[in-house]
Amino acid sequence: MSLSAEDHAKVETYAATLLEAAQAEGRELEDLSVIDHLAESLDEVNDTMRVILERGDDKLLPLISARYNDLFHAQGETTVVDVTTAIPLDDDLRQEVKEFLKAEYSGPIQLVEHVDPSIIGGIVVNARGERKDASVRTQLENARRALKNEPSEA
Repeated sequence: MSLSAEDHAKVETYAATLLEAAQAEGRELEDLSVIDHLAESLDEVNDTMRVILERGDDKLLPLISARYNDLFHAQGETTVVDVTTAIPLDDDLRQEVKEFLKAEYSGPIQLVEHVDPSIIGGIVVNARGERKDASVRTQLENARRALKNEPSEA
């Protein structure tokens, strides 16, 4: 794709602004995943987002997301599962996780992937209002608590 000098400058400005904001929050990898998904999203998502932003309704995005989630779950048997890992999943590991979760939740699975290096390793799964934390960070915290005779969180 050939860009004009003006478009090239816009790309540089937007990308640098997004990276700076992500770095300030310590979410560079997570934001990269979100940006990649947005860049690949379908036209209806882009068109709808444009209207939402033009009308100044961006404050409603968390509510829109929650309602979309409710509507989606009401229509089918697919379980949406938030999966957090320390590094992005590759295709093979993604398929393994989906197969495991498919058996766990008895049906089709839609993964929503998040990257959080602070969990160190392992996986955190959120689905159907339940959280399953098999992260290294939580295991280390539970070991620390056990050594100090404190109640564990997981």
